[in-house]
Amino acid sequence: MAAMKVEDEQAVERLTLQLLQDAYCDLAAVLRGAQPHAAAAILAVMEQRVTDVLTRICRQDSEGTASAEIAIAVGERIGEIMDQAHGRAGHTALAA
Repeated sequence: MAAMKVEDEQAVERLTLQLLQDAYCDLAAVLRGAQPHAAAAILAVMEQRVTDVLTRICRQDSEGTASAEIAIAVGERIGEIMDQAHGRAGHTALAA
């Protein structure tokens, strides 16, 4: 298989993120509808895992000199997705 162009790689990343966002929102909606208390617990664990990973990235500089900026940007994007999935408006959790 030939190497992809930069634009193609960006399309892969964009589409992957969109599909994961849609899946997370759908999963959260189904869980909240079926078992609200279980959904809250499960989704809180998922959010804490994201927070822990992003905090570790900052502490270890595992993404290089811009680790903190990268972790904050990722936290903001994931926070927006989680807020949307939970029906929370205007609240973005930063994990860094």
